[in-house]
Amino acid sequence: VRYDHVLPVELENNGSIVNLKIGYNTGENPFTAAQRFIDAHMLPQYHLSQIADYIQQRTGSASGGAPMLGDASAMAPQPTATTGVPMVSFQHIPAKHYLSFELQAKSAATTMDKMKAKLTEFNKLSESELERVSALMDTIKATSRYHSSKVDDVLILKDMLNTLEPAQTFPALDLARLTVLHPDAANAKHYTAWNEIFQKVVSLFSDAASKEGPAIPMLSFRLFANAFKGGSGAQKALMPLLDTVLHVCVKPHITSSNKNVRLALTTFLYNMAFCGKITAAPSTSIPIELLINTISEVLSTPVYKQYEEACIVRSLQALGTLCLTYPAETKATANGLFMASKVEPAASPHSETAKAVAKEVYNVIQ
Repeated sequence: VRYDHVLPVELENNGSIVNLKIGYNTGENPFTAAQRFIDAHMLPQYHLSQIADYIQQRTGSASGGAPMLGDASAMAPQPTATTGVPMVSFQHIPAKHYLSFELQAKSAATTMDKMKAKLTEFNKLSESELERVSALMDTIKATSRYHSSKVDDVLILKDMLNTLEPAQTFPALDLARLTVLHPDAANAKHYTAWNEIFQKVVSLFSDAASKEGPAIPMLSFRLFANAFKGGSGAQKALMPLLDTVLHVCVKPHITSSNKNVRLALTTFLYNMAFCGKITAAPSTSIPIELLINTISEVLSTPVYKQYEEACIVRSLQALGTLCLTYPAETKATANGLFMASKVEPAASPHSETAKAVAKEVYNVIQ
């Protein structure tokens, strides 16, 4: 749509600047243009008069710069055509916290017993290794004591992965995804152990066992997702492998027919984006272009049609978080993939909440 006037507005949101435009045609009622802008960008309705005043001032005078939404100085009366619009906060982006796959306290004992029974059935671990596994399980299932309990033997997880046949590794992966959420197990002293564990997990995806059923990819993605939340040691151990994880593990399973794999996969994408925001990680430490490309595949036709609402929302929130955290890098890549045309169709089969998330993401991509 072409307008006689395109007026710049800058939105300040969580330290990031989002550039917006108000389109106005000569002779048009400023309130009509203001309402169109409010509808497009989901601004509070009570700003209608202020936005209309800004349009009138700007189209009647060549002076004045773009208003800064959220700038305190814009709240005060201005002598020139720089009447500001109060801060507009997005409701759904950026992401606000990590998501994780945790051990439910009420079923902790049963979960561990099932793992132990399966490991015993495989008959691959030595007696001493089974004792080490039992000791770790006892610590992990006591969730109420995480604030004080210690985990010294993270390496048993690597030993299990190395000893078991690839198709038998799912109990080890399940125990690993729970262990990485223990504060002491995931701290900096275990960085090397986690790095070796993650590398071993990535190598599993080159084996046919990872493609024969959902267990290995699902539990691996849960482990990777949990690693962001667990602690500094696990998180830092995973960071150098993100590019490889996306290429080798995630991309081959984007079209998975298993809903649990899809949820774990998109949670990993979401947590990666949130990690960049919460840690203020430099853009070079997050494979932004590859991450956006992966999200684009999830949101593309016809792939998005097989994804549940939670998966779509997490993918959209990941994209929106990246747009607000790394605006220059993200927007260039997203626009090159025409992602503005994908976000709302991907949310269209779902609830009003999903559609609202998509609309916010659409606005920040522009």
